[in-house]
Amino acid sequence: MIVINEAKARKLIVHFHAKESIISPDYLECDSLISVPLAHVLLSRIIEAPGEFIFNHQVSLALNPVRMLMKAYFEGQKNLQELSEAIMKVLSSSEKNISEGQVYVVDFDQVVLDGIECKALGIFKIDRKQPFIESDVSLRGMKMTLNEGVGKRDFNKGALILLPSDQEEMVLKVFQNHPDIKYWKNEFLDIRPLENEFYQTKNTLDLYKDFALKGPTVLGKIDQMDLLNRTVDYFGNNNEYNQAEFEDEVLASSEIKQAFQVYKEDFEKKHGMAEISDQFAISKPAFKAAKKYIRSVIKLDRNFHVYVHGQRQEIERGYDEVRGKNFYKLYFDEES
Repeated sequence: MIVINEAKARKLIVHFHAKESIISPDYLECDSLISVPLAHVLLSRIIEAPGEFIFNHQVSLALNPVRMLMKAYFEGQKNLQELSEAIMKVLSSSEKNISEGQVYVVDFDQVVLDGIECKALGIFKIDRKQPFIESDVSLRGMKMTLNEGVGKRDFNKGALILLPSDQEEMVLKVFQNHPDIKYWKNEFLDIRPLENEFYQTKNTLDLYKDFALKGPTVLGKIDQMDLLNRTVDYFGNNNEYNQAEFEDEVLASSEIKQAFQVYKEDFEKKHGMAEISDQFAISKPAFKAAKKYIRSVIKLDRNFHVYVHGQRQEIERGYDEVRGKNFYKLYFDEES
């Protein structure tokens, strides 16, 4: 968990990325009046982003360009001006069609990760500013000015790079407003998920969702929805995941358990992920994020959607020979 209650922006530099980029000649030392509110404007959105990441490289981690620069900066071998100019070169080389916009590089103080204070640096990209009205009222009258500025929701992409005081490797929080953008995480930063409780919880829920909807052919739609609901209930009601316990409570039958083992191996290979652990602490933020994309819905032609939230025994599927159509029968106590 990242805490920014006492966070301050110590130093800041802003460049402009374009075909002919504009590089600021020097960085700004943030005074006490602006350091705290600036830190909260810049960091509030990025710390809400799901998951944590670490640097990656296909050949050797030591060859990751941004990691090399950050290591030199945190060790005092580069100042903010030198670091930010080098970061701009890496950014420009990562993708030819990056939209024009400002790039903020900010050094933060008093950012805490899991109770440990960190060295912290943020890289933020802003494609456009938002207009706002500034008004000034005095005895001589009222003056209004239309300006442009940046607020908490105006950052298109961001990376907060943390080096906890008790660790040697850096941890990242990463934000981008369009999840289909590849260059920010893959080419520019070159990162991969940190395999912690968040990672394990997210991947396991993704696996069970995929299995319920695409896995065993013996499951009908009602049973698929029931499996999804029982999976959600298990992760919502427990603090620890235990695969054997989960299989007994949720998968139940030996036929489904065997089908799951085969599906799990194929899923891990297909998505290039490390083997999912048999036991881990359930991350509630990961559960909350994943739950938003689990929908227990049976779609019937274009006319009806049946939302199944539980009570498997209160819904039946059948076939009407007179009409020549399938039907669902629902049992309930009252309607609203």
